[in-house]
Amino acid sequence: MEVEAKLLVPDEATFAELAAVETLAGCAVEPGQTRRDADVFLDTDDRRLLHAGYYLRRRVSDRGVRLTLKQLTVPEDGVLRREEIEASVAADAPVADLPAGELRGRVEAHTSGDPLETMLTLSQVRVARVVRKGGREIAELSLDRVTAQAAGGEHGWLEVEVEARGEGDEDDVAALAAALREGRGLVPEGRAKFTRALELDGGDDDGVLMSAAERAVHEAQASADGPRSRRARALLALDRGLSQVEAGRVAGLSDRRVRYWLARYRVEGAGIYGDEAVDPGSAATAERRKRPDILSSDTMTEAAVKTLAFHLARMLEHEDGTRLGEDPEELHDMRVSTRRMRMALRVFADYLDPAVMRPVLRGLRRTGRTLGAVRDLDVFSEKTQAYLDALPDDRAGDLDGLMEAWQAERDKQRARLVTYLDGDRYRRFVDSTLELLHGPTEALAPQDPVTPRPQRVAQVLPGVLYQDMGMVWAFEGRLGGLETPLPRFHALRKACKGLRYSLEFFEDVLGPGARPLIKRVKGLQDHLGDLQDAVVTSGILRDYLTWGTWRHEGHDLPGPVEVVVAPGVARYMVARQEEMERLVLTFPEVWPTVAGSEFSRDLATVIAGI
Repeated sequence: MEVEAKLLVPDEATFAELAAVETLAGCAVEPGQTRRDADVFLDTDDRRLLHAGYYLRRRVSDRGVRLTLKQLTVPEDGVLRREEIEASVAADAPVADLPAGELRGRVEAHTSGDPLETMLTLSQVRVARVVRKGGREIAELSLDRVTAQAAGGEHGWLEVEVEARGEGDEDDVAALAAALREGRGLVPEGRAKFTRALELDGGDDDGVLMSAAERAVHEAQASADGPRSRRARALLALDRGLSQVEAGRVAGLSDRRVRYWLARYRVEGAGIYGDEAVDPGSAATAERRKRPDILSSDTMTEAAVKTLAFHLARMLEHEDGTRLGEDPEELHDMRVSTRRMRMALRVFADYLDPAVMRPVLRGLRRTGRTLGAVRDLDVFSEKTQAYLDALPDDRAGDLDGLMEAWQAERDKQRARLVTYLDGDRYRRFVDSTLELLHGPTEALAPQDPVTPRPQRVAQVLPGVLYQDMGMVWAFEGRLGGLETPLPRFHALRKACKGLRYSLEFFEDVLGPGARPLIKRVKGLQDHLGDLQDAVVTSGILRDYLTWGTWRHEGHDLPGPVEVVVAPGVARYMVARQEEMERLVLTFPEVWPTVAGSEFSRDLATVIAGI
C-alpha cells in the first residue's frame, strides 16, 4: 500500500527553496540524490485497465526496468492511499512473459492477456531526499520536474511528493505535507502524474464531461453508498450526455443539486469526494473533518475564506436531507452551518470587505431564520415527547390538542422551508457565495484599510480569543438568582457561542489544549440552552392555554373568546417552569468553569503556543 501526499509547486523559486530545505515539521531532511526516470504507460487498445480503475507503468531508470500496477483513487484528508504492485521486467515483455505472480495475474485478469500498447510517456528529473525523525527514516521527499508527451503535445509541471518510508506512517505524511504548504503557496494534487498527463492531453475521452482516467474514479465512487454515490451517478449521467433533470432522476437528486455538484466538479475535479471518502474508523481523520484547514501563517482573509467555504460545503451536504425531512438531524446540521458562517463573518469582520460580504450575511440570516422556524419546532417536539414518555399510561393523551396544533404549525413552516430551498432567492445566495469563495481571495479583503494592522492568524488570534473571553466575563456580577432577567442569560449564551466557535475555527492552530477549553464552554452553553428552551416552551404553552392554538411573537390574534380547558398542558407548563427555576438556581455551579481563573490560565497557555 502506497501512502503519499502530492502537491503542485507554483514556481522555480519555490522549487529551489524546497530542494535546499534542511528541516521540515521538526524532522531532518538529508541532501538529495538526483535520478532520471522514463515512464511508459501501457493499456489495451480499448483501455480495459483504465476503465477498471488502474494504470500500468513501465519505468526505465538507472536502477533497471520495473513494471508497476497502480490504483486510480482520490486523496483522503490530503493523503493518497492506493494499491501498488511492482515487478522487475524486461524492457518490452508482453503480458504472457511477465514474471509469474500477483502483478501478472492482475493484469491478465483485466486484459485477458491481450496485447498492450503505449498510451503516453512521461519523463521526470527527481531529487529524492530522505526524511528522518530522531534518526529514524520516516519518509522520502521527492522534487519532480515532469514532462508528459502524448498525442495532444508536450506538457510540463513541477511537483513535490512525500511518501511514507521505513518507520513512517500516515500521520507523518500528513504532518510533513502541512509543513510544506505553510507559507509556500503549494496546491494539493490528488491526481497521479498519469491522470494529470491524460487530462492535459485530452486522453481517450469519448464522454462529454470527464477524461477516461477520472471516469474510473467516479465509477468507483458510484459503487459506494450514501451521498458520494448519488453525486458520482449524477456526474456520470451528465458525462453520457443526459440533461441535468435526467441526471438527477438517475441519481435521486434534484436538478438544482446536480447543477451545484457540476459547478463544484468543474472547480475541484474528483476532489469533491475528498471530505466524505475518509475512513470513518480513524479518530484523527474524523477530527480533521470537523474544522477548516487553517494555518498560523495564513492571513486572516485567507482563514476567513477557508472557514466560510468549509461550512458552506457542510450546509450544502445537508440540503437534500433537510428537504426530504426524514431525519431532523439533517436540518439541525444545516442550521448549525449557517450559524457558524455568521459567526465567522463576525470573527473575521475586520479582514473582509463589508460591501462584498453584505449579500452573504443577508442570505445567511434569511436561510437561518427559515431553517430555525422548523428546527425550533423539532426541539419542542423532542423535549415534549421526553415528558410524555415519563407519564403513566392513563395520561398519555394529556397533550393531544397541543401536539395537533404543533403538527399544523410544523407542516406550515416545513412547506415554507421547502419552497425557500427550491426558490431562486436561495439559489442566487448559494451560487453567488460559491463564486465569491472560489474567486481571488484579495477580492474579499477590505479595499481601503484606514490604518495598517497585523494580517497573519498567529498575530491576530490572541486578541480575538481574549476579546471573546472578555464578552463572556462581562456578565460577572450581573447574574444573580431568580431575580435575574431571563434575556440576560440568553445574551450570555450567545457570548459563549462566540467564544466556542472561535476556539473551534482555530483548533488546528491552537493545538490539543483547545479541546478541553471547548468542552468547558460547551457545558456552560448547553446549560444556558436548556434554560432558553424552557423559557420558549413556557411561552408557547401560555399562549396555547390562552388561545387554544399555536402562535409566535408579534401575533395579531384577538383575545380569547372561549375557555380553553387543557389541564394536561397546564401541568406540562408547571414542569417546564420548575425546570427553569432549577437551571437558574444551579447556574452558579457551572459559571466558574469558564469564568474562573483556571480557564483563564489554560487559555493563556494555549495562546502562548501559537
